[in-house]
Amino acid sequence: MIDHARIIVILIASILFSGCATQASLSINSQPEGAYITEVETGKPFGMAPVAVVYDPATLNLHKSTEGCFMVNGFEARWVSGAVTTLNPIKLCGSNVDSYSISLNRDSSHPGLDKDLQFAIQLQTLRAQQQQAQASKDSAAAALWSAWSASQQNNINCTTTPIGNSVNTNCR
Repeated sequence: MIDHARIIVILIASILFSGCATQASLSINSQPEGAYITEVETGKPFGMAPVAVVYDPATLNLHKSTEGCFMVNGFEARWVSGAVTTLNPIKLCGSNVDSYSISLNRDSSHPGLDKDLQFAIQLQTLRAQQQQAQASKDSAAAALWSAWSASQQNNINCTTTPIGNSVNTNCR
């Protein structure tokens, strides 16, 4: 006889340890948070930091340096004050399916640092509010699910009556 629990454990383990990573990712942060990120060579916008950029391993391999690192287009960070920081190109050393992270730091000598810091605080406040709203939404959904699933349970009432040498059972 097959042990179903053992099969389930083996399937889950094989999924978890099968090396699910099929692409490389680069997390781009800014200091202070909230700079608008664009790719230097193409001008492609990625939005407000922190952002994630995903690379196809085959594409990365086309840009592999002699030292074994991958050379990718750099990024520009532009803060609300107008301060700009550019990092180009970017060298990613490791596997073509790794996770990488960079931080673009604002030059503190550029005017308007107080604007950028205030904007970063507003972003953090907004993120906290969004997380709180999501937690409330999740809680409401869980309560709704619980109430709905409880109402869907069929309560079966059975009555058993002896009749001669037999027993009659009626359920509703």
